[in-house]
Amino acid sequence: DAQQATEYGLQAIAAAEALGDVINLAKAYSFTGVAYRNRGLYPEALDYYTRGLEQALKTNDREQQCYGYLNLANLHLYLSGLDVSQQYLETLRPIAENLGNPGILAYYHLNYGRIQLGLENLEEARKHVQRALAIRRRLEDQEGQSVCMKYLGDIYLAQKYFRQAQLSYEESLLLNDIESDVDLYASNLNGLAKAYIHQDAWTVGKEYAQKSFRTAKEAGFVLRAKEASATLAEIAHHVGDYQAADSIRKIVVAYQQQLALEDFKHLSHRYNYQLQAAEVQYQQAEEARQYQSWLILGITGVGAVILAIVFITWQLIYRRRAAYQNEMLAMVRAQKVELEERVMVRSKELIDKNAKLRQLSRYKEELTHMIAHDLKNPLNIILGLSEDPKWGRKSESMKEAGQTMLQMVGNMLDVQKFEEAQMELEWVHLRLHDLVGQATGQVFHALQAKSLMLQNQVPQDCMVQGDEGLILRVFMNLFTNAIKHSSLGDLITVEASISEDDRITVSVIDQGQGMDASQIAKVFDKYYQGTGEVSVKGRSTGLGLTFCRLAVEAHGGAIQVTSSPNQGARFTFDLPQGQVEAVLPRTSEMAPSAVLSAELPSLHATDWQHLGDLPERLRQTPLYEARVIRRLLKEIPDEPPYLSWKAAVLQAASHWDQNRYVQLLTPDSP
Repeated sequence: DAQQATEYGLQAIAAAEALGDVINLAKAYSFTGVAYRNRGLYPEALDYYTRGLEQALKTNDREQQCYGYLNLANLHLYLSGLDVSQQYLETLRPIAENLGNPGILAYYHLNYGRIQLGLENLEEARKHVQRALAIRRRLEDQEGQSVCMKYLGDIYLAQKYFRQAQLSYEESLLLNDIESDVDLYASNLNGLAKAYIHQDAWTVGKEYAQKSFRTAKEAGFVLRAKEASATLAEIAHHVGDYQAADSIRKIVVAYQQQLALEDFKHLSHRYNYQLQAAEVQYQQAEEARQYQSWLILGITGVGAVILAIVFITWQLIYRRRAAYQNEMLAMVRAQKVELEERVMVRSKELIDKNAKLRQLSRYKEELTHMIAHDLKNPLNIILGLSEDPKWGRKSESMKEAGQTMLQMVGNMLDVQKFEEAQMELEWVHLRLHDLVGQATGQVFHALQAKSLMLQNQVPQDCMVQGDEGLILRVFMNLFTNAIKHSSLGDLITVEASISEDDRITVSVIDQGQGMDASQIAKVFDKYYQGTGEVSVKGRSTGLGLTFCRLAVEAHGGAIQVTSSPNQGARFTFDLPQGQVEAVLPRTSEMAPSAVLSAELPSLHATDWQHLGDLPERLRQTPLYEARVIRRLLKEIPDEPPYLSWKAAVLQAASHWDQNRYVQLLTPDSP
C-alpha cells in the first residue's frame, strides 16, 4: 500500500525530528522518498531523497550518503536521466569501496547495469547485474536476488532472448515476497507478459498483464499500472480487438497525464521546501557566529593561546566541511532544478503527442469514411451503365470491376462501423446452401477467368440465423481471397456441418499457395496484404478478411485458418443454427444457380396503390444499401401477389442489376 507507506514515512520523519534522532531522520527521509517514487510522484520523491542526502552529509554518515546517492541515481533512471544517474554512481563508488559494504556494492552494480541497459549496452548491462546477483547470493538475500533476476529478465527481453527472459522473471517471482515489494511483483508480472507474447503465447501473456494491472492499480502504483495497460493495449491490437485497444490506450494516456499533473501540483511544495532550506542554512550560520563570539571571549582567559589554536583549527575544519557540504548541496539542487524542468518538458511533450495522435486517428477515420461514401455513387452509376447492351462484351468486365470496387468500399465502411460498435444486425433464418449459391454467382466471372471450380457441398437443409447481407459478404470475401491465391484449374470447396454446441460450422477450402505461421498470425489483421507471388497480381484494401472476422464475431462466432505453404488453406467459422419453418418461401428466381429469370413479376394497379410511396423510396435507395432495401421490403406483406415480386426485387438488387431493379419498381413497366 504505497499510500499507507507514505503516511508511515511522514510519521517516522516527525518522530525522528521530535527525538533529535539525526541518524534515523536521514533513513526516514530516504524511505519516504521510496514510497513517493512507487506512487509515481517523482518530484516528491526527489525532495525527500535530497533531504536524506543533506542530512547524511551534515552528520557525515557515510553509509546513508551511499544510500542517498543510490536513491537519486535510481530516480533519475526512472526518468531516463542516464547521464545524471551515472554521475551519482561515480560519486558513490569510492565511498562504498572504503566502507566495504557488500550490499551497497551490489546496489552499485545493479544500478550501473540498469544505466547500461538504458544505453543499450546490453552485454555490459548483463555483466554488472550478474555481479550484483552473485553478491546477493553470497549474502543469501532473497529479496535482492529477486530484484536482480527481474532486471536480468529486462536485459534478456531487450536482447530478444524471450525464453531466458521468461525464466528470469519466473525465478524473480519465486524469490519475491509480494507483501514487502508489490512494485517489484507487478513489474515482474508485466515483464512475464511481454516475454510470453513475444513467444506467441498471447492468451497467457494477457493473463499476466491483467494481473499486473490489477495489482498495481490496487496498490496505487501509477507507473506500473501505466506499463501494464500499455502491454494490454498491444495485446488487444494484435488480436484485432481495436475497440479494447483504443480504450486501454486512453487508460495509458490518463495515467501519463496523472503523472504530469502531479508534477505540476507539487511544484509549489518544492519551492517552499527550498525556502525552508535557506532559512535553516541562515540559522546554522547564526549559530556558528554566536559560537565564534563565545570562543573570542574565552581567549581573554588564562588559556587564550590554546583557545586561539583550537579556534583556528576548528575554523579550518569547519570551513572545509562546510565547503564540501555546500558543494554537494549546490550540485543536488542544480540537478533537482534540471529534473523539474525535464519532467515539465517531457510531460508537456507527451500530452501534445497524445493529442496529435488522437487528432490524426480521427482525421484518418473521417477521411476514409468520406472517400468511401463519395466512391459509392459513381460506382453505382458504372454498375448501371454496365447493363446497357451497347457495351457488348465489355459490360461484364465493367460490372465485375464495379462490383469488386463496391465490395472494397463496403468492407471499409463496415469495418469502421464494427470498430465503433455502430453495426446493427438484421437477424433472419437462412438456407445456407442458397446463400453460398448467391455468393458464387457474384464471383462467377472471376472463377471463369482462372478456370476454377467452386463446389457447394452444403446440405440443402442446412439452416443458419444471422444478417443475410453480412453473411453473403463473408462468403464473397472468402471466395475472392481463395480465387486470388489459387492457380489455374484449382478447386474451391464449401462445406458445413452441425457442431456439438448446435452451431453451424462452415469451411471454405482452396488449393492455393497456402501460408506459413507468421502469415497466419496476421491474416485477419487490418490492412494486412499477402506477400505471395499470386497475391500481388490482385491488390486489395487488406480489409476483406478483417471484415470476415468482425462479421463472424458479431454473430457470436469465431473464424480461424489452417494452412501450410503450397498446401492450400481452410477458413473455418461458425454461425447460429436457424430453423426451417422460420424461412420465407423462395421462388424459382432465388435458386442456387443465381440465374435471373427473363420474366418480370407484375402487380395490378390496386396493388401499386396499396404500396404508396414505398416503390419510390426503394428506387431512391442505391443497390449497395442492401440493409435499407431489405428493411423497406419488410414493410410489404408476405402474401400473394407481393411475395414473388419482393423476391424478384431483392434478387435484382443482389445481382446489381440496376435496370431490372428500376423496372420492377416502376408501375406499368413493360
